[in-house]
Amino acid sequence: MKNLIFALLFLLSFNTVLEAQYREHLVGIRTGINISGMDSRPDLEYESITTTKNYSFVYTYYHGLWGMINNFGFQTGISTIEQGFKRDDQETRFQVIQIPIVSQFHIDFWRMRFLINAGCFGGYRSSKTTSDGSGFDEHDRRVDYGFIFGSGLAFIVKPIEIHLEGNYHYSLSYSFDPKKFSQTDYLFTYPKQLIFSVTVNVKL
Repeated sequence: MKNLIFALLFLLSFNTVLEAQYREHLVGIRTGINISGMDSRPDLEYESITTTKNYSFVYTYYHGLWGMINNFGFQTGISTIEQGFKRDDQETRFQVIQIPIVSQFHIDFWRMRFLINAGCFGGYRSSKTTSDGSGFDEHDRRVDYGFIFGSGLAFIVKPIEIHLEGNYHYSLSYSFDPKKFSQTDYLFTYPKQLIFSVTVNVKL
């Protein structure tokens, strides 16, 4: 009988912990500076450019794991990002609509959080401008996808939470068809960005 009572009390207490587990919902607006470039095979030494037209609406959900470990989070939203590159004095810029899906591990201390990000993104290159005034052609790829990783610090002044982050985005989709310039010598191009951002969040 004692064992049965102990088991019931344990189950009730465990259920209470699960029901009371840590949860936080944040929504925010993000802006950032993008150091954008191109990785190519073979390497053609594309130059990076800096862009500032980078804006996002962000949703973040922090939650406990098994009701005990309160260091996990999920982040998504929608972004408009300006990216590009420069080569031989010719500058190319893209406007990209992007949806990130990121796991955000956090370590909380005082009124701050240390953030570690890892995830992926999908997007669409909506426009292209070049120094000579040309835009997309039939060889350009508009679908964009790849991975994200980075870190940052959060400053908590309830109900506001400010995130300062640096995230690296690497596209796995080509900027254009590898056979665009030659049917025999393929050129593989992968856009990349290092984005330093500030996000102002409000806790729901």
